[in-house]
Amino acid sequence: MSLRRTIAAVSLSAFALGGLAACGDDDEGRETAPAPTTSQEQAAVPTAEELTDLLNRASDPAVPVEEKLDLVEGGAESPELFDQIAALKAEQGADVSITGVAEGDIPGTLIANTVIVQPGQEDINVQAQFIQQDGQWQLQQSFACALVTNAGLEAPPSCAVA
Repeated sequence: MSLRRTIAAVSLSAFALGGLAACGDDDEGRETAPAPTTSQEQAAVPTAEELTDLLNRASDPAVPVEEKLDLVEGGAESPELFDQIAALKAEQGADVSITGVAEGDIPGTLIANTVIVQPGQEDINVQAQFIQQDGQWQLQQSFACALVTNAGLEAPPSCAVA
């Protein structure tokens, strides 16, 4: 599957999930999104450059996995996800950069305009989601899993839950 189709599928999946979360029955008292932070400490909204650096570190095979665990939500429970993220970038020859950041509708979340550049193809624009956990910004695991899955790579078992 081409990266363009992968990103389109991820975007549609994220849109559909967001729409489903918004359609929940408020009378049941269910929470539609995970609590964005487990700490009283609030991290400042990162710049586009800082989020680009976060994505680059998460996909860099030279960075030890131990240093990546807090870059993606649930990374400690799914360290093999980082191998798949690196494989996706290496196999597709893609470069990812964040061009803009906005706070999400849910406190402790961000929506980041993302441009994926792949040799020989038009740039792909997509929105990546980030969540604040323990005072640090992380790529949402569901977004990372969708990228890996839609690219035809084997997603770790934790992605079945995400």
